[in-house]
Parts: sequence; C-alpha cells; structure tokens
Amino acid sequence: MDTIIKCSNLGKCYQIYDSPKARLKQALWRGKRQYFREFWALKNVSFEVKRGQCLGIIGRNGSGKSTLLQLICGTLTPSEGTVQSLGRLAALLELGSGFNPEFTGLENVYLNASMLGLSKEETDERLDLILSFADIGEFIHQPVKAYSSGMVVRLAFAVIAHVDAEILVVDEALAVGDAIFVQRCMRFIRRMKEERCLLFVSHDSEAVKSLCSHALWISNGKVQSIGDCKTVTLDYLRYCAATSYGEEIALSVIGNSTISTGSDSATIDYVRDESLAYVESPYNYQTVSEATDNLAHAKGWKTGGADLISVSLRPANSGGQEMPLLGGEEVVVRISARANQSLANPILGFILKDRLGQALFGENTFFAKDSISKKQADPGDEITAIFKLVFPMLPTGDYTLMASIAEGDLTSHVQHHWTEDAVLIKVSSSRVRYGLVGAFISHVSMEVEKPKNH
Repeated sequence: MDTIIKCSNLGKCYQIYDSPKARLKQALWRGKRQYFREFWALKNVSFEVKRGQCLGIIGRNGSGKSTLLQLICGTLTPSEGTVQSLGRLAALLELGSGFNPEFTGLENVYLNASMLGLSKEETDERLDLILSFADIGEFIHQPVKAYSSGMVVRLAFAVIAHVDAEILVVDEALAVGDAIFVQRCMRFIRRMKEERCLLFVSHDSEAVKSLCSHALWISNGKVQSIGDCKTVTLDYLRYCAATSYGEEIALSVIGNSTISTGSDSATIDYVRDESLAYVESPYNYQTVSEATDNLAHAKGWKTGGADLISVSLRPANSGGQEMPLLGGEEVVVRISARANQSLANPILGFILKDRLGQALFGENTFFAKDSISKKQADPGDEITAIFKLVFPMLPTGDYTLMASIAEGDLTSHVQHHWTEDAVLIKVSSSRVRYGLVGAFISHVSMEVEKPKNH
C-alpha cells in the first residue's frame, strides 16, 4: 500500500504571554530578550498512514488532536518537523469552518467546493447529490447564520463527501448530527475507506473501533501509543479509568499476550438438543457458536480490590458443560469474583462485543430489581452473578464477552477487575443476513387476496 500521509518529528510550539505588556516588550526587543513561555501543543509526532487505512485519533481534551489535524490539513504551520500528504484532502475540522455566515447555504456550497479544488462546472454536476445528502430543504437558500449546528454539519459533510478526496479528515463534527444523518455519514465513510484514507477524531471509542483499523493515542502533545485499534483504545480506556480514580487506586495491566480465536472452520453439523428450551422460529439460521473460557489469558486491568475467578457462557440445561450454542436457546452467563477488601455495593456485569469491539448487548447487577447490588462483601467473600437470557442469532465471526466486577453506583464506581475477552465466541455456519444480531422471528405470514367483484 502507498503511503498517503507521513508525519516526521512533527511539533507545534505556541508563545504564551502573561500580559499584553510582555507581548509589546517582546516586539520591541526583537527577540533579544524573551518575555514569553513556550507551550508545545505537539512534540516529536511521527507516523504514516497508507492508502485504504483508517486511523482513529484519540486522547483527552487539550491533548493536541485538533492541532495535529490542522497541521496535516495545512491550516497551521509546524514549528518543527514535516508533514506530507498526497492527493486532494477534504476536512471537517470544526463547526462552520470554511463557511461565510452571511452567505446562503447554496452560496457556501460553491465557496467550500472551490476551496477544496472543484471548478464551478464540477460543482454544478454534483449539486443535486450534495443537496440530497444534506437534506435541509428550502433552508439551502437562507443565510448560514440562521442554521442550527446540525444543519451546518449536514451541509459541510455533504460537500466534502462529493469532492472525490483521497484523504477525508473528520474531527468530532458528527457529534452534533441526528441519528439518521450520522448513520448516512457512517455508510459513506465505510464505502470510501476501502480505497481512500480516513483520519477520524472522536471521544466515542466504539465508533473509532467500528470505523478504524489503527489508532493513535495522543497525550500532552506526544504519541502515547499507536497500533492496532482494539489494543490502543483498551490502553486509553484503562488510562482514563486510572485518571478518574485518582492516586489512591493503582491499576495493573493484565493479559499482554495476543489471544487467537483459532482458524476459520468449515461448516459443522450439530444436532439441536431438544431437552433445551428454544424459541421456535420459522427461519433456520443454522447458527453454531463455540464459547471458550479465556479468563486466564484475558486482557484488561485490575486494582487489586477484587478478582474475577470464573466467567462462563453455557446453555441453561447443560449442567455447566461446554456445548455449542445454536441460538434461540436459554443460556446462563455466570460471573464469579473474590473480594480482596471490603466492597460496598459490588457490581458484576458483562458485555458481548463483535470483532471490532462494538457492544452488541450487555447487563449488570446494579440495574436489577429488588436492590440486588446493595450488598456488602468482606475480604475473602466470593460473589456470583447469574444472568439468564435467550442467546441471539449471530452472524459468522469472532466475538468476545467482556466481564467486570465494580464497586459503587451509577455515577461513582471503581472497576476493580475489567477483562475485555473473558470468553471467546466463534460463530460459524450462520445464515444471519442483516444487521449485527439476528432477531427472533416467531411468526411470518403473507396473504394474497383477489379483488372483490362489485
């Protein structure tokens, strides 16, 4: 793959003055004396992005993410280092950037398209597609200053989506869009990313994992981690948890080894065990799922306050034995943990995720009825949670069951032991055709009526 973006030792330094007087002195002395402090928004940032790759950029507010994108887009000049980009670049850096608030939406379409390298004739050819994508109706003839934030981002994204850019840069702009428009943008991004390049900044780690193959974590202007998206986002999530807990709680990393879910398997024929309770369906999805306990090798972190000691996913009537899951039967998620210190309100929970880290569903004991989580655990006590549910129909692929033990309540809690892949699930032979999870269809009917003679 060709390198399309290359940053080498990139840095951006700002001069911080304590007062306007200090700024004036600096101008008068013409650099012979220094009346400012240096602030490095970015320092020694180096990475490459190849054609067809999608790079998610994550980090806390003020870490330098937006500065990095502006350097790549050319709206800022680096203080040191170099940045190279090949091909047309279209960016959605901040709300309303590149728009004149006094111009109408239509006038801004032509203005923004010309800034991105399109001629008037090329914009004319794509105008209907742009307006259809933006879907703001007659407001296209009104000044942009009268637009809502959602309408502005609709129009801006519609333009950059139709300029045939080799590089698309999106900086948190989709956070203000409604659900329908965000889904439309996501569909466009998924289509374009196979042949072009995407730089995507978001605080939504699930969106980053869904769209991006690689991730770059920036902290205090420096590269903290870069690599596989799932690994980097997990490191960032652990860092955020440690930061929110404070110095009194230290997190230790667990599960550094890479876990393989095995090679692809051919179609396997399993006989449905009629002793188990199934939801009958008129469709035969032929879903076969193998759930393998992986707690001993799971990645995550722990505080030392409590340890998960077992996590399992089994058919409800299997007697605790590993058995294939065919979908539609009642299953049991059992999570057991040991308290190493006194725990007020312990919480056990799980989330089922797909191979991109997208959460499909999950639950925890805190939200259960009858105040199930308002209990006290003493050091040495074992805590076990049992969740019974009907297992869904899953498309072919690899999945993981995240499990954790926490302490606290909805607004303030500590994750004492968090594991990303306590159970590995491999689904084969599935005929699920639509969506991330197959729904249970209990009845399907269709009638054809002949018109009555009058």
